[in-house]
Amino acid sequence: MRIEVIKREENLLEFYLEGEDHTFANLLNEVLHENEHVKFAGYTIEHPILMARKPRFKVVTDGKVKPEEVLEEAAQKIFDRARVLLDAWKKALE
Repeated sequence: MRIEVIKREENLLEFYLEGEDHTFANLLNEVLHENEHVKFAGYTIEHPILMARKPRFKVVTDGKVKPEEVLEEAAQKIFDRARVLLDAWKKALE
């Protein structure tokens, strides 16, 4: 995974999420929408063949927090949820 920033302003961030597809992009988008400071979060895959693994994201906040902060929080939530799933899986196999 690699992040390529396209545009960065006070409350707006646009970036490519290289190496990912709809699977992770949808997850990140849903978790971003859980944050009350996110006014808009969405992504598109500009060309289904040429750019299939390069979603283009746009995140807009209310200005009280920076988009980078809500992305960090979303990444941490995804990590924490994956850890809970892994722990439950390990427990189920015992």
